[in-house]
Amino acid sequence: MSKKMVTLNELLEIKDFAERVILVNKQGNLNNQITHVTIMEGPDLYEWVTGGEFVLTTWYAFSKNPELQEIAFQKLAPRISAIGIKTGRFIDKIPLKILQLADQYQLPVFEVKTAVKFRELVQTITSEIQNYQTNMLIEVEKNYQKLIHTSLNSDDLASLVNVLGNQLHKSCFCLNHEGKLLASWGKRGIRKQDFLDWIEKIKAGFKERIYTDAGFCIDELHVFECYARNQLVGQFVIAAAGPLTEKERLIGQQGASFLAIKLWDHYETLQKTVERFWKEIKNGAITQGEVIAEKLTGLGFNQHEAYNLVLFSKGSHDIRYYLLNKFLIEEEKFYILLCDSKAALAIVNIFKKYNKEQNKVAVAVISPEFTELGQIKEHYEMSVNVISLLYKLHISGVRKAEEWLPFSLLMHCRNTAEYNFIKSTVLDKLLEYDRRYQASLLDTLTAALQENSLEDAAERQHIHINTLRYRLGKIREITQKNYFKMTDRYFLLICIMIQRMEHEQL
Repeated sequence: MSKKMVTLNELLEIKDFAERVILVNKQGNLNNQITHVTIMEGPDLYEWVTGGEFVLTTWYAFSKNPELQEIAFQKLAPRISAIGIKTGRFIDKIPLKILQLADQYQLPVFEVKTAVKFRELVQTITSEIQNYQTNMLIEVEKNYQKLIHTSLNSDDLASLVNVLGNQLHKSCFCLNHEGKLLASWGKRGIRKQDFLDWIEKIKAGFKERIYTDAGFCIDELHVFECYARNQLVGQFVIAAAGPLTEKERLIGQQGASFLAIKLWDHYETLQKTVERFWKEIKNGAITQGEVIAEKLTGLGFNQHEAYNLVLFSKGSHDIRYYLLNKFLIEEEKFYILLCDSKAALAIVNIFKKYNKEQNKVAVAVISPEFTELGQIKEHYEMSVNVISLLYKLHISGVRKAEEWLPFSLLMHCRNTAEYNFIKSTVLDKLLEYDRRYQASLLDTLTAALQENSLEDAAERQHIHINTLRYRLGKIREITQKNYFKMTDRYFLLICIMIQRMEHEQL
């Protein structure tokens, strides 16, 4: 077993260190770990430390500007592991206020004797750190060899997780790309429910995650992402209060790399199964709801009373991270999510937060609700037509497919005799009249059709109600279509829709 991290207690047991310094405060934590030594004299040295430092200083900067010392030290103290201040050169003794502040942060303060050269202390401390790092790397290499041996002799993810757990002596577990638990190793007293609770914490706290050098943290959970072929295929998680040691981080990274190899097989097999199933849906090979339900159950999808499809446009940041443990299908231009209707609203809210956080201009389309899985193909085709239309219109945000179906339907009728008749006998005549007389008949008609009353339409157009009525009369005169007649109003509505399609060049 390798030597533990270098602590101040260990340094005080070394003669070359203990004879050169004096511990001068009472509340310093001598279990602080030392990772490197820094010699600094600037008043802003707190801006240049990263944690784990044993700082050596003559206090030169503060001897010239004593008014800066308390403010600067208060910023420095929580960021380092210890400080050694030389007396007899620029200061005669360490200020009492500095010792009091150090005690507040449990920061050990050492007085360095005047005759002591800093290089002597640096050599002593770094020798201990290098000794630790050498031993640590030897142990990590042994762990690497164990992982290779286990990986070559077993396809079982649990075997790899057991090796990692025994090396770390901490509870750890492996998730697939959907956030499902595949393997775990727990310390004594850890229950299966604890792992399930941790998984829920990862899902709930994903948006508040804190990135580190090796992955990200959510409270006591240190998450290492497992990538294979530039694809996130799972996660390796270590449960540990406080930061991981360097050795634990390296073992976590090793584990994520080895697990990624195994997880790729799981991921690829599942993706091929899902792709094959989805192709059968799209080409009509399977249409019966019972058969579709059975296949979905085999893929881990629970049955519900009512369903929605939600189509998400793709962006540079992968929304799949926000939809862990959801039945998600990837296509070239968008993701397709099958979910129960109760979950659809929550998922849409996730998408809105995703757009806001990532500053994305993306679109999500929600299909009409359906109760029979045999209807999944037609709802997919409707949603695809709508999201394609929204792409062309450069419309983003969350949209209900049902509200855009009339435009989608017109797209299929384009260049038919009916479409061209409405365009030529109604739309073109109104466009020509507006062009010639700057009459705004089309704008007025659009407002009248969209608002709940003619009064609201007139207010929207900033015109008098009588002016609006006059323009509707002029439209009747030009097109022979009466706005106040129901069948003619539908005709005029289609005309406005065609006008928008033509204007947007859909």
